[in-house]
Amino acid sequence: MKATHAASPIKPPLLLPLTTLCSPPAVRRVPPRFSIPPNNHEVMPGGSVNLTCVAVGAPMPYVKWMMGIVELTKEEEMPIGRNVLEVTNIRQSANYTCVAISSLGMIETTAQITVKALPKPPTSLIVTETTATSVTLTWDSGNPEPVSYYYEFLVMAVNNIGRGPPSSLVDTRTSEQAPSSPPLAVQARMLSASTMLVQWEPPEEPNGQIRGYRVYYSSDLGAPLSAWHKHNTDDSRLTTISGLTTDITYSLRVLGFTSVGDGPPSDVLQVKTQQGVPAQPSSFEAEAELDTRIMLSWLWPVQDQITKYELMYWEANSGNKLHVTFPPAGSYAVEGLKPDTLYMFSLAARSEMGLGVYTQPIDARTAQSSNSTSIKVSWVAPPAASRHGDIVRYTLAYKAATGEDLQRHEVSVIGADVSSYILKGLEKWTEYQVWVRAHTDIGPGPESPAARIRTKEDGMSMVRRRLGPPSPEKHFWH
Repeated sequence: MKATHAASPIKPPLLLPLTTLCSPPAVRRVPPRFSIPPNNHEVMPGGSVNLTCVAVGAPMPYVKWMMGIVELTKEEEMPIGRNVLEVTNIRQSANYTCVAISSLGMIETTAQITVKALPKPPTSLIVTETTATSVTLTWDSGNPEPVSYYYEFLVMAVNNIGRGPPSSLVDTRTSEQAPSSPPLAVQARMLSASTMLVQWEPPEEPNGQIRGYRVYYSSDLGAPLSAWHKHNTDDSRLTTISGLTTDITYSLRVLGFTSVGDGPPSDVLQVKTQQGVPAQPSSFEAEAELDTRIMLSWLWPVQDQITKYELMYWEANSGNKLHVTFPPAGSYAVEGLKPDTLYMFSLAARSEMGLGVYTQPIDARTAQSSNSTSIKVSWVAPPAASRHGDIVRYTLAYKAATGEDLQRHEVSVIGADVSSYILKGLEKWTEYQVWVRAHTDIGPGPESPAARIRTKEDGMSMVRRRLGPPSPEKHFWH
């Protein structure tokens, strides 16, 4: 979605002349509440809408807009009481959250902007059972939105002459299930030494209407989840947890639930209960880009004042750990690695108040080394649950990033039992992009993310180019 956002300006307070001297009255303190909450809207693709949110209280609350974890209102421009968000050129449905904050608490409410569109067709239609008078069909909805779906059925008889007229329409709706995936982009930060703010995005596969979320938290990572503290909230995407013990490390996990039951919990996120100390980086991932380079990425933290990141990495089954520090960023390229080698990575954020918790180690293997005219490409089959049928073959596409031949080439027939392929006849000292796609008898699946690898030059080793911040500090740990 490409959209522009503008908050309504705040007028300066009106100063009244002092006419009478008297003892000050008792100050009434009222937590914030929404007097005019924002409304849901349906728009056509490319349309625009204004979302108005008004909150009152004593003291009057500040009001801001968020979309997921993205702050749409700058902190220094946050108005008091009323905030109008202008959303233009809307191309996809999204939820916008209005947050009201005062010294007496924080509340939030969500408005949904829905882009009108026809539903996508159901996929993977299969006949699973037949009798003399009935047929059982199963399919995937083909639509990821968290709503209940209605389907229409027509039945017609067919003989050796042709098709007869269709029956009348019958409508039905599939039932809900518990979510099959956890909430995404879980983040946390300390609002004070004993109060934590937690926020997240909805699951990719809600399988119905999300009714609420449960936040599990514990100071004992090894305890079973049933022994952790549980904090329930509605279908909003953030909450606060108070009364925490200070100066210890908490582990937390978040799950969503429908009317049928609970979905799986998110991965563990750890936070130190020290105000100003950053939380553990979330959504930490590693991906091999070349035979000597692995790209790391993570989610940008929620308003934490990061001064630098500290990374430890090492070869699997090795005790020598390399320690690197670099300025705040959302990604970092680790260079100078060995080809076809498994590496482990652990990341922590540091602020002026101290060092946060290191992530649990993740691993990634560098690409296999190439020669001057060939590249060996390896892959892993898609998970069985996402195949929607038996894999019948693979296709492999590749394209040079530079040189005379910039066309995309494809190897169209690779057996289903094959997990690697050698591309030959390539240009020397040239970087290539490579994609792999699995096919079932129904059709092709999505392409893999592009992998990049450079062929070598005869008699010379690869030149290494640093993508991260210049001159990071490095130390060996034993």
